[in-house]
Amino acid sequence: MHESLPEGLVPAGASRTFDETSVPEALQQEHALAPGRWGLLQLLGGQVTFEDLADNVEHVFSAPATVVIAPEAPHRLLLLGPLRCRIDFFQE
Repeated sequence: MHESLPEGLVPAGASRTFDETSVPEALQQEHALAPGRWGLLQLLGGQVTFEDLADNVEHVFSAPATVVIAPEAPHRLLLLGPLRCRIDFFQE
């Protein structure tokens, strides 16, 4: 897992703010970002488990928290109850 985004990335959009009822099913299934595309999960309320499927490791985050998501790294979110989050995207 990366501690921070690499330098030189440019903003490339953001998701809307989700709660536990609106987090897309696709984010709860195995998926990965495209090559050169980074994500920054902003946990604004509650808790979530970020499952790093490449390393088979689960990380539990409590708000406020920020999770760096690398390109092409398989992962998924496991919901732990009420939450609020959004994802900011960046491009190399």
